Amino acid sequence: MTDRIVHFHVGRSVHPVYAEQLHALPDGFRYRYVHPGLGDTHTPTKRIVEQRDTLREARTRAKELAARTLARGGYVRLSSPRISGDVDLIHSAQFLLRNPPKPYVVDFEQVGVFSLYQQLALTRPWARERLRRAILDDRCKHLLPWSNAARDGLLNVVGDSVAHKVTTLRPAIRPVVSTPKTRGEGPLRVLFVGTAFYEKGGVEAIRAATRAENVQLDVISYVPDDFDVPEGVTVHVPARRDLVQRLYAQCHVLLFPSHMDTFGWVVIEAMGHGLPVIAPGHLALNELIGDDSGLLFPAENMLYGDDGLANYPFTMPMPPDLIAALRHPSEAHVDGIAETLTRLAHDDALYERLAAGALARVTDSMEHRRSELTRIYGAAIS
Repeated sequence: MTDRIVHFHVGRSVHPVYAEQLHALPDGFRYRYVHPGLGDTHTPTKRIVEQRDTLREARTRAKELAARTLARGGYVRLSSPRISGDVDLIHSAQFLLRNPPKPYVVDFEQVGVFSLYQQLALTRPWARERLRRAILDDRCKHLLPWSNAARDGLLNVVGDSVAHKVTTLRPAIRPVVSTPKTRGEGPLRVLFVGTAFYEKGGVEAIRAATRAENVQLDVISYVPDDFDVPEGVTVHVPARRDLVQRLYAQCHVLLFPSHMDTFGWVVIEAMGHGLPVIAPGHLALNELIGDDSGLLFPAENMLYGDDGLANYPFTMPMPPDLIAALRHPSEAHVDGIAETLTRLAHDDALYERLAAGALARVTDSMEHRRSELTRIYGAAIS
């Protein structure tokens, strides 16, 4: 029997998460795509490259003003896929489609992707209705939010009338190691990864690590020139993937105090390298990290609320008052993270249990995703 063809549709840029998802291809199907980034056959480690100039260019004032103008008008983004040859189904990454030639399914991290991450647009009744109609279109067969938090955020915007089309399906990853990380002698080596220093929680990561006992911190980020990095903290400028791989191998735990993420692919990556994760108990992180695989601390100054929607009308650029708050996290917040780090640094049995649980959480993720997609793709085509 000939394999069914699934066209994998992404935008101009493609996150490494999607190249990894192609490895969860169900039996009887074959993926086709046109974006060269999906052909990356390397390890699933996130590619953090020298991208400061690229980010600066992408966030020009003109684009920010355009996004705000569109948000005020209640803009909902619909994409027209470029398809080569005949296909049976379209799998769209983060895009609802306009007049697709075939039925499609769409996965998404957070409902804001459908409005350029501008919450103001989603407050407009006509935008909510357009979004609801796009989802209820017969050609849109299924929505696959990455988390239950993302699912709830969508339903908070468009209502329960689309719930029958929505199934949470988490991205999968191939484990890089076969055995959990072990502590060994010496300090607990902690890794912080995030190009956006303030938004990812770089201030509290560094301050907490310096207050914690028996902890050594490695930072991969663009640390602002005016930020005073204390002795004992090693800063690495974001570079090729081999830097991140090396630090995953050398470190014991990932510290992910992000204020902006609604999922956190780096969390899954760390688990794939056998590392437990310390992060705020917020949205999808509550689902990714359990008491078997990491430690959660109370969230502070989050971009998104517990309803899965942004706390600010505009998120591009990041709200100035939020950035100001992130420059000065509360002492209680920093102390809480430091206490969590110290606890893990002094409890080897706890560390071993969490490291084993972290790896176990992702070990069967590919097979689970493959099984779910077999069912979902089959139903969409039929």
